[in-house]
Amino acid sequence: MSGNPFDKLDGQGLPPGPPPTPAPAKAKPKLGKIILQYERAGRGGKEVTILKGLWLESQEMRMRDALLREMKRALGTGGVLEGREIVLQGDRRETAKAWLLKEGFTTNL
Repeated sequence: MSGNPFDKLDGQGLPPGPPPTPAPAKAKPKLGKIILQYERAGRGGKEVTILKGLWLESQEMRMRDALLREMKRALGTGGVLEGREIVLQGDRRETAKAWLLKEGFTTNL
C-alpha cells in the first residue's frame, strides 16, 4: 500500500470539478492586407469598389480569379479583374470588408 492519503478516496461526497474547457477554435491564418477603395469618377457615374494591395499583386492570375468568383457569389454582385485589381459593381465596401475579415484577410477600413 502506498503512503498517499488520496488513494483511499473514492470520489463520493466531493464537489464537482470545473467544467471542461473547450479547445480554442483554430483561427484562420492571416492571408494579407487588401485595400478597399470606392470610386465613381471616370466610370460614367457608376459606383465601384476596388480591391488592391500587395497580396493581390503577388498572386497568380488564377488565385485572383478564384477570389473574385467567391466574392461575387458571396456578395451577390458583379465584378471583373482589371490588371491586378478586383473591381466590384456598386459600393460594396462594408460587405466586402466583412467577407474578407471572415476569410482571414485584413483591410484598411
